[in-house]
Amino acid sequence: MKNFSVNSTGWNGIIRQLLFEFAVSGWDINHDVFGKEKSGELRCSTYSENPELNAVIKNITTKYLNLSVKTCEICGSEGKPRVVQSWQTTLCLTHYLEQHPAIEIDGGLNVSIKNKKLLNLREIVQADIEYDLQKIWLYTEMPADDAHAFCFSWQEPNYYLLLKTIPGDLFPEDRQEEISKLFQNLKNCEICGYTAVHQKSCLRCHHEEWNDSGFLADDYRERSEYIKACQMDIFLDEDNYEKYFKRDRSFEKYPDHQILFCHKDLRAYQ
Repeated sequence: MKNFSVNSTGWNGIIRQLLFEFAVSGWDINHDVFGKEKSGELRCSTYSENPELNAVIKNITTKYLNLSVKTCEICGSEGKPRVVQSWQTTLCLTHYLEQHPAIEIDGGLNVSIKNKKLLNLREIVQADIEYDLQKIWLYTEMPADDAHAFCFSWQEPNYYLLLKTIPGDLFPEDRQEEISKLFQNLKNCEICGYTAVHQKSCLRCHHEEWNDSGFLADDYRERSEYIKACQMDIFLDEDNYEKYFKRDRSFEKYPDHQILFCHKDLRAYQ
């Protein structure tokens, strides 16, 4: 559409409806309407010499901005704001998962994303890791100014599986023990049921481990109340995190994990 810069066609329907409401309101078709996608929102603007019409136009653009953040930019179905590679966008679950693929490691140590092989772990000659262990860079040739690095982060399913699979001696010597201890000292998470707690925080569900002397004790009367609330958040999965991370194989479930909430609790919580 002329003067509209949007990523794809999912918003075409609401743009047409917006222009229709402009026309009904008395907008002069000789005045251009400009629109763009910004931060996952449809931003539109035009100009009229009539102050009253400008107010009407502003209400219409606000209405469709609010509608755009509920509409997938790609297909037009129901969507919600997401972050993909640091960019804010509005996508349905299907297209969000398509643009947020998981790291896959097969039996031959091939690392792939979207069924496309990136490298084989046997080809790595050096690995670097961020100070907090949440990002790694893998090199298949010795690092230099123009050397290409394969970069992976904790936000991708199977990141910790990848970190665990990479031979430890490829990392800087002063980080090797820290990486090894991460996987040796994991504890069970009472919230999500995975053996994934590291330094009092779960690497799988990202909830803090309960303690009765910190801020958690100010918000919850007891440990079981906190665990129950977190478990219900996971079950409701409003941000689709669990649907995204169901492909993650980094951690194992422990057998005697208990779910503390029932349907009655869930109805009251919602």
